[in-house]
Amino acid sequence: MKNSALAALATICFAIILGSGSAYAQSNPLPLGKVNQPVKSVTCPDGYDFGTNCYASTVTCPDTLDIGFTYGVVNAGGKDGTVVFFSSGDGTTVGFTEYVQAYGPPAHDFQSVQVIWETPWEETGNGTGSSLKSAACRPATLMDWLLNQKNVYNGGGMCAQADSAGSAAVAYSLAEYGASQYLNHVELESGPVLSDVSVGCNPNSSSITVCPGNDCLTGKEGSWPDSPIYVDGNETSISTWTGAFGQNACAVGNGISQTQYSAWKNMSIVDGNPFDSTFSYPKTSISGWLCSKPPGCNASWCQNNSAAQGQLFYENVTTSESVYRVDGCQSTEGVEEGTVPEFDNESGLQAIIDDMVSQCSAPHHR
Repeated sequence: MKNSALAALATICFAIILGSGSAYAQSNPLPLGKVNQPVKSVTCPDGYDFGTNCYASTVTCPDTLDIGFTYGVVNAGGKDGTVVFFSSGDGTTVGFTEYVQAYGPPAHDFQSVQVIWETPWEETGNGTGSSLKSAACRPATLMDWLLNQKNVYNGGGMCAQADSAGSAAVAYSLAEYGASQYLNHVELESGPVLSDVSVGCNPNSSSITVCPGNDCLTGKEGSWPDSPIYVDGNETSISTWTGAFGQNACAVGNGISQTQYSAWKNMSIVDGNPFDSTFSYPKTSISGWLCSKPPGCNASWCQNNSAAQGQLFYENVTTSESVYRVDGCQSTEGVEEGTVPEFDNESGLQAIIDDMVSQCSAPHHR
C-alpha cells in the first residue's frame, strides 16, 4: 500500500510538471553563450542610417562556430526604453528604419539597437551540429548581453522587435533561453516562422486555421486558412541550415526518413519537449502581426507559411498575447503595408509603432 501511494504521488507530480493541454512547464532554460571581448566601435556597414553608432564582436555558443555580429545604436541612452531589432531571413541585412526613426526624438525617447550577423545566424557551422535551436543561442546571448546584462540598456522598457526568421530568434529566446525573465514586451511580425520545422518541411502537411474562434484580434473579420509548408526558396535555406540530406530535402519529402523529421521537430520552437521549453511568459507581453489570405487567391505570392507557423506558436502561449490580423499585405509578409481591421484599418506600420510605444515600459515588478 505504501509503495502504491508513493507511485500515485509520483504520477501526480509528473502530471503537474507536464501541465495540461499543449502548454509546457519549463525545468531549466538552455545555457547561453558569451559575447567575446573586446566589443569594438566600427564603421557602420551599408544600411544603417547616418548618425548610427556601430559596434562589433563575435558570439560563442555551445555546438556552434563563433559568429560575428554588428549592432547599431540610435538615440543612445534613451530613457523610455531599449528596443533590439532582429531582421528577417538570415539576419545579415539592416531593417526597421521607419521604426527606429519613429521611436526616437522628437516624438519619443527610445534607444534602438539594430543587429546584423556576419553570416546566417541559423547556420551553426560545418561539423559542429545543425540545430536551429542551438543556433538560436546566438541572438539569445546577444540580446541578454545588451539588455539583461545592461551593456547598452539605459532604463525604461526592455523590448524586442523582429520579423519572419528574426521573430523566430526572439521566440526561441523566450521559449528556450530564459528571455522572458527580462523582456517586458515584444513585437513579432509575420511569424515566428520556425515554430514547427517538421510540419513546414513535410509536403503533406495540412492547412492550418489561423486565428480560430476568438483567439486573435481580427476586427470581426475572423479566421483564415494557411499552409505551414515552406515555399519561395525558404525550404532550400532550411535544408542548408539544418544539414538535411539533399539541398532541397525540406518540403520535397523524397527519401526523407522519420529520423530527419524527428530532428526537425526537436530543433523547432514548439519542439514537444516540456523539459527545455516554456510558453508561459508572465513578465513579457507579446504582440503578433499576421498577414491574412486575400479572398480567392491561392497563389504562393499572396500567402506563404508565416501566418500558419505563427499560429503554431501562439496557440501554445498561455500568458499575455495580442495577435492581430493584417489585411491587404503588399507581399506575403508585408504587415507594414497592410491594414489592421481591429484598428479601423489603420496601417500595419502605424499600428505596430503605437503598440510598441504604449507597451514598451518597465513593469512594477522590476
